[in-house]
Amino acid sequence: MVYKVIITNQKKTFPIKGLNELLNGRMYNFRTKKYHNPVKAENDKICLRAIKKYMPGVKIDKPVRCVYYIYAQDKRHDRANLCAAVSKSFADALQLAGVISNDSFDLYLDEEFHTDLSRENPRIEVEIIIVD
Repeated sequence: MVYKVIITNQKKTFPIKGLNELLNGRMYNFRTKKYHNPVKAENDKICLRAIKKYMPGVKIDKPVRCVYYIYAQDKRHDRANLCAAVSKSFADALQLAGVISNDSFDLYLDEEFHTDLSRENPRIEVEIIIVD
């Protein structure tokens, strides 16, 4: 079984922030003595919204592989930064949505990335493949 999720932005910009913005977004709250990252939280929310749209009520108990097709708007970010940010946020959002129980080594098996440019329609397409 294969599920497909498409992550887009209505503003015609690349839907999520890259790894550099993710790393720079980490902030320390002196009152709670904890770190938080609003940039990562926003990326997760964008991925979660797409997962809920394309996979409503889906629960997967078997291991999965994800194939990412990343169509960037421009060459501002390098490919590795985009892949890392997309992978982290999407895997966490799958877990937040309850599609997978966790993104551990045993359940979230493998990832494959394909990158290209699409100035008119920047987006991320993800195929979630259930491994039997």
